[in-house]
Amino acid sequence: MHRRAHGVLVLAFTALVLGMLGCSVGSFFDRTARATLTPTRTPRPTWTPAAGVLQVASPTLDTTRYPGVVLPTSAAATPQVLVEGSQGVILVPQGPGGASGVQTVVVIIVTATPPPSPTATPLPPSGTPPPSPTPGPPTATPTVTQTPPPPVMVKVTTDKAAVRQGPGVRYPLVARLDAGTQITVVGRNGAGDWWKVCCVNGSDVWISNSVVEVSGPLWLVQEVVNVPAPPPLPPTAAPSATPAPTPTYAWPFRLEGRVEEYPLGPNYFSVEGVIYNGSTPLWGYKLKVRKLSAGREWSSDGSQASWTWIVVEYPTDKKPVNNNVDCPNPRTGLRCVKSNVKWDSNGVQVPMGDDVWEVTATDGAGVPLSAPVRITTSVANSKWYHVVFTSRP
Repeated sequence: MHRRAHGVLVLAFTALVLGMLGCSVGSFFDRTARATLTPTRTPRPTWTPAAGVLQVASPTLDTTRYPGVVLPTSAAATPQVLVEGSQGVILVPQGPGGASGVQTVVVIIVTATPPPSPTATPLPPSGTPPPSPTPGPPTATPTVTQTPPPPVMVKVTTDKAAVRQGPGVRYPLVARLDAGTQITVVGRNGAGDWWKVCCVNGSDVWISNSVVEVSGPLWLVQEVVNVPAPPPLPPTAAPSATPAPTPTYAWPFRLEGRVEEYPLGPNYFSVEGVIYNGSTPLWGYKLKVRKLSAGREWSSDGSQASWTWIVVEYPTDKKPVNNNVDCPNPRTGLRCVKSNVKWDSNGVQVPMGDDVWEVTATDGAGVPLSAPVRITTSVANSKWYHVVFTSRP
């Protein structure tokens, strides 16, 4: 049984293998035969494009491969054009006796030619800088509005101040202005002591700097050039023999020269004075002395009718000096001052101090006859003082 079954299986397997081989061989020969019968040609259509239609190219036929096949005359002559939606037919070549052959129909769809793609602008070669942008118009600079300077003004400081046609007293008088009058300056003379102002009686006039106060930016005032010369002076008469007037003074006595100072040392105020008529010492006059910080004043004894001599520099011969004999006729190097009245604060026990003192010439009753003379004292630099009051003209 086993051998029998085994034999059956072998037969069955052999039959299966043979069947499979047969199918493969048959398939091989079948594909080979069909491949031989299929024409493989490359169509060579000749056609003219026509926009918006379907066009069938003129058929061509390889006669070496398909002998005896003739293309229809109409198909060979012109291409066949089919308009979309029409009922036209496509002609195909036929074999002898009407038998159909294997043909290839080439259908070409002609559409509108697409527009060419835009050509990209080539980039500049490496290392070449790109073109600089063209600058636009420059931005306008805003105009700065400057505040104008104030005018230069003069204010008249004296009453009846004269204004003239030119910068000088020789020019004709135009008018007189009251104190407090203000007027605008329009120029100046070269010396800067006259101002040209506008306007008096409708005209520019000149006024002296000595009678006005000026305000404003003086450096902006321009010098007036080509000022006309003043009119010539009228002829003057020959000078008369009238003597010059004798000056008058507000006080009967006045200070002659200046206050002289000489080293003292002690801390008290001392003054030696002269009250005379220019040549002779006057008797009975006094010095009134006042210390300003204390508000106190004192009077000296009356002046003498003779001189007291005081040596301030000694002679070079270094011999003794007799004041009353030698001072009126001094030797070489000897210098003396004279006095006929004196006063010092040591007698009233008042220190000199750093202060201001006033000395005035008075009569015997203490009535002032001169303006007070001020003297400033210093403890660190103590001195005594010599003053001369005279009644001569």
